[in-house]
This record gives sequence, structure tokens and C-alpha cells, in this order.
Amino acid sequence: MSDMAISADMVKDLRKQSGAGIMECKEALKESDGDMNAALDIFRKKGAGKAAKKADRSTKEGAVAGTVSGNIGAIVELKCETDFVARNDKFQELCQSLAEHVAVADFVEDDEAFLEQAFTSTPAKSIKDVLNESVHELGENLVMGRRTRFELDGPGGYGLYIHGVGSIGVLVEVKCSAEATSSPDFQNLCKDLAMHIAASNPIAVSADDVPAETLAKEREIFEAQAKESGKPDNIVPKIVEGRIKKYYTEVCLLEQPFVKDPDKSVKALLDEAGKGLGGPVTVSRFCRLQLGE
Repeated sequence: MSDMAISADMVKDLRKQSGAGIMECKEALKESDGDMNAALDIFRKKGAGKAAKKADRSTKEGAVAGTVSGNIGAIVELKCETDFVARNDKFQELCQSLAEHVAVADFVEDDEAFLEQAFTSTPAKSIKDVLNESVHELGENLVMGRRTRFELDGPGGYGLYIHGVGSIGVLVEVKCSAEATSSPDFQNLCKDLAMHIAASNPIAVSADDVPAETLAKEREIFEAQAKESGKPDNIVPKIVEGRIKKYYTEVCLLEQPFVKDPDKSVKALLDEAGKGLGGPVTVSRFCRLQLGE
């Protein structure tokens, strides 16, 4: 990529996300052909710690809403242009109604097919019709974001947590014995797990669930960091494995320190809960939606 193709805005954005200098950012962008994520990985491989962390900020406004009804749980994201509208009661009500629709209607993956569904709260109108009417009423463009629907295939329950007015939403599916489903201790556990996921942002339930592509990328970065620091080639594999193990504690739900008691892992929390509830308690899956991601 030519120098002219690396714009000042691209350099400015990379500086914000990496904390690196202007020339370092320009060189990384040239090396990555203007790919921001690849440029950040270049910094990570060179051991530039601040560059390893992207700025944690939302780039779009809107809200996340969710609902749980029996063995069904649903969570949705609705986007708008400003925080002012995102906090509007009518917008919040619409977002909640969409979550309730996803919970009771046939779930469709295709976005266009979803928009053509009859809206359960006003069956004479499609979801697209209702969104268009809301655009005129609220004065901003509205865009349907991500949506997820879970259905339990056995005894268990859900933890649902919406942060603030919907900047982050979590739905977590938890399995247990049939006798434990109505226990207040189990219900509190589900809520705690949802709040933990909101705060700790895991990418997988366990190490086995981490995508192979993600793990390979991290392994490559850890290896490059070890070599960059001058470590002998014969001990690099041991260093990499140690960092992979630490990585699991950061991104795998079961390995993470529980936010309300960091001295125990989430797995230890579930084992402890299982003893009190008279049977195994396991997390089968979760969905975490954060605006701007």
C-alpha cells in the first residue's frame, strides 16, 4: 500500500487503539496493507503491550433487551443513532417487545425473513412496518441488530442480565437437576453467572470451546513475543504453553476467577453449587451482546 493510501485518520485511529507513536502506526499500517486488526497484531508480536488492547468503547448507540419464559430465553439488539433516543421509553419498550417476539415466534436466521414476520405485539403489521413507523416517531434511523434464542432440552434455567439501559446484555443457559430448578439458590446462581459474563467477557465456556483459529492466532503471537524478548529457542515452546494456560483463565468462563469471589474459579463455584443443590450444575452456552461490537 502506498504512503498516500495511509490516511491521517487511519493513523489517528490506530494511535487511539494502540498508544503507539505516529511513525510506528504508519509503518504498521503499511505492513498490514491498512488492516487495523492486523496492525494491532503486529504491535502485539513486537511486545508493544498497549497495542494489544483495543479501546473499549461503543461506536453505535441502541439497546440490548432480553426475556425468559419457561424453557425459552431470548436476547436482542436494536440500534439507533443517538444515546438520547436509546434512553427513550418508547425505544426501550420496542426493544423489549422485539425480545419477546424472538422468544415466542419461529426463529429465523435470515434478517430479511425476520423483518417480514408478523410482529407478535401487533400481528397486523410486520416487524419492518413497526420499525419504519418508529423511525418516523422517534426521528432516527433504527436498525435491527443481533438476536439469539435458546431453548432448554432438559431441566435447568437461565440467567439474564441487562446492564444499565442496555449497553450490555447476557443470556446464559444453566443445566441442573429437575428438583433444583425452582430453588432460589439456583436462580441466584444463574443471575450471578450472567453478571459475571457481562463483567468478564469470556469468549467460550471451556478451553475445548475456544475456536481453533483463535487459539492458533494467539499461539503465534505468544511465540513471536517470546522470540522478540530474546528467549532461547529451546524454551520458547514452554513459555508459549504457559501463556496459553493463562490465556484460558482470561477468556474461558469456567477458568475465570469469579467476579464476586476471585479466590475461586467459576468451575469451582459450579462444583460447590452442585453439592448444595444435590446434583451437577453446568453452563451449556451463553450469549453476550455489547453495543458497538
